[in-house]
Amino acid sequence: MAEVSNLLQTFDLEADDCVSHPVEVSQSGRGVLARTLLSGLGKALAATAVLGFVGGSLELMGIGGRGAHHREAVFESHLKDFTELTSVMTKCRDSKEGDSCYFSVHWAMTEGIFGHPDWYQGLTPASSFGEFQYSLYKSGAKNCTSFKPCDIEAMKTKKAAAAAAAAKPTPPPPPPGPRAQTFYMYRAQSKASYPLENINTADLAGAFWYLHNEVVVATPRKYKIDRIKRFKVTVKNTWEFWNAHKRQFSAFVAYDAGGCTTPVCKDIYHQYGFVVGCQVQPLSVAKYMGRHQTNWQCRAGEDNCRAPIWYSLPGPCPAKGIPNGAIDPNSNDLDVDKYKSPECTRRMPGGLCKAGIKEPTGAPDCTYTYENAGEVFLDELVGLKDYNQFWNTSYTQCMKDKAAHVLPIDHVCLHNKEYDPVTDRGVGTSFWDRKLDADKCTDRLDKARKLFKEKFPQFPEHLEEPACEFDMYYGGEFDWKINHTGSPKSDFWEQRM
Repeated sequence: MAEVSNLLQTFDLEADDCVSHPVEVSQSGRGVLARTLLSGLGKALAATAVLGFVGGSLELMGIGGRGAHHREAVFESHLKDFTELTSVMTKCRDSKEGDSCYFSVHWAMTEGIFGHPDWYQGLTPASSFGEFQYSLYKSGAKNCTSFKPCDIEAMKTKKAAAAAAAAKPTPPPPPPGPRAQTFYMYRAQSKASYPLENINTADLAGAFWYLHNEVVVATPRKYKIDRIKRFKVTVKNTWEFWNAHKRQFSAFVAYDAGGCTTPVCKDIYHQYGFVVGCQVQPLSVAKYMGRHQTNWQCRAGEDNCRAPIWYSLPGPCPAKGIPNGAIDPNSNDLDVDKYKSPECTRRMPGGLCKAGIKEPTGAPDCTYTYENAGEVFLDELVGLKDYNQFWNTSYTQCMKDKAAHVLPIDHVCLHNKEYDPVTDRGVGTSFWDRKLDADKCTDRLDKARKLFKEKFPQFPEHLEEPACEFDMYYGGEFDWKINHTGSPKSDFWEQRM
């Protein structure tokens, strides 16, 4: 029966896919077997046909009980169909945008897995496009029966490893208290380079939310922003904060020009140390969503459970930034520490751990660490070769070409613009079109993830971001006695301002 095993493997079948039901094929029904093989039960019936062919039993083919010449003719006819199908079905084919299977895979990844997780056994929101395609292919989904992925062996290896890991005893839940959590933060910025202190960042969805609402609506782009920088960050907030709130994240506070502009900043850091904060952004403004639950303030299954996140990272002397009158938003070399006194910096050192510390301790002055994890340029994402030519000189060149009769006299020259919030469209590019279309927003996020992976393969494509679960600050809590239970010893509490 080695032939059986080989043929089953050809069709990516398991032994238990086989059935004992006869395949009904009439004399006038030549080709029914071919169509059956591509139906919802196609794979099981294919196994039946294979077994019938190898065993020499025409009964399994549903054509027994007739004359020998007739049986031979019908068998040869369907064997030809079967051979042609073998040629088609053994070829791999990765689904691409625009083909029939792509929509089904995309819907499964962005909606189906969240609304009907039981339909996708063994998959999670973090599973790859190929894994979703393979699942639909194996299930006989109508649009994907001829889309056998090309990296099945790698996916099988990954699945086997996951199954082996799942078979191990489930580890006990983490003990109560602040946890060290590692994930990606992103920042949209210009070529200026700043340390990740006294600054706001975001998850990828939050970075695109900001870009779409505040950056590409301006021509040229606001603050000369031209890239998305990525950081691999580990956060562990203080026990003092945990003892009061039983949460991993504090509230988000706004930073501008190296200083915190939220009135309660000083109270927060004085009471709890330099805790990292977060807040979710409304999907009613732009439909960028994370791959995992990011928000506790929602009903299960709602899109709002995957809302984009912004973060705040406290640095030295956060109360002292550049005064408004001295800020040049388009400068690439602002000295954000110019107005911070040495005493303030010493007594209020911020949450970034000292050099050499790989994981934050949860001490008031060691709540996060980070490393640079690459950057991608907006022009790469949008598909622009020369941004200045796109928005600045293209119109003038178009008018010159019309005057020189290089272009027809009735050609309409337009001022290019990445995104116009009035029309919800771009002029000269469609990359940012439809910011409330969840599928379009997901496509943009996926393109960014793919580009990061291509340029920086040493980093994982995706790290699950923890949920932003801060509740609220309570009346009078900044006057409460500080609870240091569980906290590492620190001189900060005696010297703080």
